[in-house]
Amino acid sequence: MRQRREIVMTVDELRIRRSNTFQLHVPFLRFMAGGSVCIVGANGSGKTTLVETLVGLIIPREGSVRVSGLNAHDEEVSVKRAVGYIPDDDAWLIAELTAAEFFDLLVSVHAQHTSKRLLEKRVKELANELLFESFHSQLGSLSHGNKKKVQIIAGLLHEPNFVVVDELRNGLDPIAIARAEALLRRKQIGGTSIIAATHDLWWAERFAEEIIMIRRGHVILNDYTREIVAKSGSLEARFMEVYDNVA
Repeated sequence: MRQRREIVMTVDELRIRRSNTFQLHVPFLRFMAGGSVCIVGANGSGKTTLVETLVGLIIPREGSVRVSGLNAHDEEVSVKRAVGYIPDDDAWLIAELTAAEFFDLLVSVHAQHTSKRLLEKRVKELANELLFESFHSQLGSLSHGNKKKVQIIAGLLHEPNFVVVDELRNGLDPIAIARAEALLRRKQIGGTSIIAATHDLWWAERFAEEIIMIRRGHVILNDYTREIVAKSGSLEARFMEVYDNVA
């Protein structure tokens, strides 16, 4: 018997137009407290567009994203305190700052709501967990993997209720992947909702309790992972079936 969980994020009749040829349309989605969901789809299907809308980076033409009952775009400041974002794009990192300076900047922002001392402690704990040591290197000079570690620390620093991740594994070595996954699992067990966009179907099947499958801007499947595997043998098999049979 599945344990009841509180619905903490909903998407309702969402429409996003990115170009004359692409529009994301999501009639309804719901995300549960302490849940793990993977958003999967082919390149250009709309995964990142949906992720960026969930974290407030894209304003929808129509529809809404509600976090704990608050409209994500009307209550932007409150909602962003509740959401941690780990992007796949490092363009938002300030290349000229050292990692230490960047973390100091984040601490000063979040110190309005959490003690500075606690935030500084969290930076050290997260860095230790991820084996990150390049505090005195400029962000622009870091390897892909170390930039990703900085993004993970930044996304988790303020202890968000939701963590939204775009391609967690990209750039990380096997040890860092295992440590990052374990970190997210502990957050999930503590009640944090994890929403991850990925093209890695093997990882999605192993990591997520639920799967959202997108094709050409439309949700074509939303089901529990174990139900998908029971019906089709694997998420990859179901992905091929659905993609081949949707016009």
